Amino acid sequence: MNILQVIAERPALQPDTIGTIGSFPITSSFTAITLITTLVIIFTIILNKKLSLQKPGKLQAICEMLYEGMHALILQLTDSKKVTAKIFPLTAALFIFIGISNTISFIPGFGSILWDEVSIFRTPTSDFNTTFGLAVSMILLIQIQSLRDWGFFGYIGRFVQIKEVIQGFRKGIGEGMLSIIHFLIGLLDVVSELAKIISLSVRLFGNLFAGEMMAVLVMGAFAYGLPAVWSGVSLFTGAVQAIVFGSLVSVYYTLAMKET
Repeated sequence: MNILQVIAERPALQPDTIGTIGSFPITSSFTAITLITTLVIIFTIILNKKLSLQKPGKLQAICEMLYEGMHALILQLTDSKKVTAKIFPLTAALFIFIGISNTISFIPGFGSILWDEVSIFRTPTSDFNTTFGLAVSMILLIQIQSLRDWGFFGYIGRFVQIKEVIQGFRKGIGEGMLSIIHFLIGLLDVVSELAKIISLSVRLFGNLFAGEMMAVLVMGAFAYGLPAVWSGVSLFTGAVQAIVFGSLVSVYYTLAMKET
């Protein structure tokens, strides 16, 4: 046995199934999501009890710094205080959840807790079901908000521009042909909205799953020094991916809104 190597199993695409509740499978990524959500709720309750305007503690100061940083980033992306006020709670929650999900596996023993010889926890964002679910829910919420903002006919008119085609041909053949091009572009926008789901989910999943795979390969090749450097890079990458996902959602939200 080579003492410079650490033998570890390569991560599987599908999470381990720990058990079932009826027909609902309880997977290792689901338990990790439940754990993260529970910890965030407990932390929020504790922090809320310790908030003080007169003598803020170090923890409060750090949280306020993170809050201001996230708010400034979203405001820079949206360039609108109104849109920022609407989307900040959702986007900040994404930053926090994805950031923790991407880095929680670095807690010693996180993946070593077993139940019936099956790991209880798995990095949630290394499971495509998690990233796809996040992407679908975000795009769906954006479309609902866009529908409320534009109204039903205004929302449909962004994609199916029949009225513009009729008006174009009334002005002349040239304007009519140009309006048909805009009509086809509008239909392509439908595909573009669906492509956002794939883009968001695959980008996040691919980076996290590839990171876990590379960690196994690095430790399998050399167990001292290099894995520590790789872990530091992975922590940074996990934080960056959380920012990228939240930032893209902010941009998509802004583009879907009606200009005021």
